Amino acid sequence: MLNKVYSVAIASRLITITLAFISYFFTGSYDSSAEIQLESTSHHILNVFLRWDALYFLHIAEHGYVYEQETAFFPLMPLLARLVSNTVFLPLQQIVGIKYTLLISGVTIANVSFVLAAGALYKLTLALLPRNQRLAYVSSIAFCLSPPAMFMSSFYTESIFALMSFTGMRWIVEKKYTSAAMIWGFTSLIRSNAIIYSGFFWYDLIWVRFIQRKNFVVGVILSVFYTLVVLSGIGLFQYYGYIQFCSLDRPWCTNKIPLLYSFVQKEYWDNGFLSYYEMKQIPNFVLAAPIITLSVLGLKTYIQSDPATFFSLGIIKSKTTANDQTYASPKLSVYMYLWTFLLFYVVTSMHIQVIIRFFTSLPPLYWYVGDLWIKGLNDKKFTLANVVLTYFVLYGLIGIVLFSSFLPPA
Repeated sequence: MLNKVYSVAIASRLITITLAFISYFFTGSYDSSAEIQLESTSHHILNVFLRWDALYFLHIAEHGYVYEQETAFFPLMPLLARLVSNTVFLPLQQIVGIKYTLLISGVTIANVSFVLAAGALYKLTLALLPRNQRLAYVSSIAFCLSPPAMFMSSFYTESIFALMSFTGMRWIVEKKYTSAAMIWGFTSLIRSNAIIYSGFFWYDLIWVRFIQRKNFVVGVILSVFYTLVVLSGIGLFQYYGYIQFCSLDRPWCTNKIPLLYSFVQKEYWDNGFLSYYEMKQIPNFVLAAPIITLSVLGLKTYIQSDPATFFSLGIIKSKTTANDQTYASPKLSVYMYLWTFLLFYVVTSMHIQVIIRFFTSLPPLYWYVGDLWIKGLNDKKFTLANVVLTYFVLYGLIGIVLFSSFLPPA
């Protein structure tokens, strides 16, 4: 079954990229930023991968962090692209030049990561629900049909972040806490929200042991240690930012905690609590509405299966769901808490339309969609499962065309 998942993932990337090439051939590029950065006078077919944030990743991969606002984009992906460019794809530099070689490297990393991430989600689901191979398979297919299809095949971090997130989560299930902490330490060099994963240690090593009336003192010590490991990536990057830019007498450098990340997010990207709640942003809220609705329905469905266990954080346990191997399993509860927190955070403190990409590393979203499809697609009536499938496919197809043409949304 795992090989089938990999086959579907590869097929989805080939279809996505082929459609992008076709779209670009007919529509061209609405914005010339890619051509300017690549110093290309012609509309090279590879330009289709250089859109929006990818412009920053390519510039960082080639030149490092020249501008303060670039530090909103974390360094591991550009570093990996440079590594691949200078090793595996080194001969390409003589053919297409350094810029295109870096771009090809970033795109390769993204697509290989996507395929592996689909398999990682399958393995994670089986680790949690070993008797529900069908949900593991269908939820992985849902991942392969993720609406932001082209973002996950371009010089972006969504795919590699999903891969490392899912892998670390499986290691938590397998009690490989040191391995999970280490991979998430690297993950926090990709995107800042990786630090939230430290909560898995606190839940598993402290809270679960407390409920089971076991000694959790050692768990506290281990959780602190593992949390520091997870924070090490972003911590080192913030230290680099301090060394790099504080010689320029920047205002954030004199704060009690001179944190570059929070300053850049507010100063350059206008991220902050309720800062996106403006009339002009209504179209973006509409764009995000399907994923928000799907999240609310997914959480509602899970909570209704056993509200006492969910709201008591596992203190009250139901005998009817204890051995459940479905979407209602209490083994999935910690992921539902993660989903709840991230939903609140995105809705209140981020560019709301980013939720479509932000949630591509969130397993319960795909478990819910997989559960919907298993139950509903065999029904002759037009059910919610059909609506979700239609949304995934149509948004993905339209998104490929718009991304290829360098048109919003981003």
